[in-house]
Amino acid sequence: MKVAIYAREHHKRWIEAEGFEYAATPVAAATGADVLSVHIGLGRLDPETGAYSNAATVDASVLGAMNEGAVLVNYDRGEVVDVAALDAALASGRIAHAAIDADLFKDAATGRLSGPMLPYLPLEERHKGKLELLPHAAADTDHPSRVAGARQAVDQIMDVIRIKSVTNLKGDLPEGYVSAGSRTPAGIGKVTKQVAATAAEKADLLDELRQASESLAAIVGALSAVSDPGHRERIVDRYTGLLAESADRQRALLDQLGLYGPA
Repeated sequence: MKVAIYAREHHKRWIEAEGFEYAATPVAAATGADVLSVHIGLGRLDPETGAYSNAATVDASVLGAMNEGAVLVNYDRGEVVDVAALDAALASGRIAHAAIDADLFKDAATGRLSGPMLPYLPLEERHKGKLELLPHAAADTDHPSRVAGARQAVDQIMDVIRIKSVTNLKGDLPEGYVSAGSRTPAGIGKVTKQVAATAAEKADLLDELRQASESLAAIVGALSAVSDPGHRERIVDRYTGLLAESADRQRALLDQLGLYGPA
């Protein structure tokens, strides 16, 4: 399966290092695609227009670049898809099925509906069986970065209560409190010099990471250097288990140290 990812240009090296194709524009990412999955967020809010910068990014040009009978999955924000363009794409068959996850609110007193799901409701009537609507129920809550973020949030709250220490300060520092600087949970954002400096203080984990990396490098180096099929087969037979274990441990340690991510 070929995967192309659209993102800001400074993510290009990271995307390609992961084995994916970098797309410079949303249209480039969608060109020839059978499935488009959206994960761009709303972007900045324009205070004058009240519109978000990523609103309607998935428009007629993006949907039109996809293969006939493609699938659109938007479990991001309802506003990032141009609803009129999706309506037309569903009608023409360019999009065979779409799944949308967005908020829908109901006023308890009046029964009035609102929210980013609202413009999709008429489409559900017109395209029966081709549109799946979810009330913003999707989330990657089991992802390690979400767990790390939740733990850090609790730690920061407890620090404020117990020792009047504020991490990731926004605005003015209240009187009697101290700033603990900024901190990003492992797995979120890019690997910074601060993250690397913090990892350098964890000697035991670094030593374990070195051992796993050296085992991995030795086995991969042997496989790369050996040309004799019989010799290569013996290496594979003897060291496949250690190769997998070393690779798994290396990845786990990189995650634990916060060193796995874009530069």
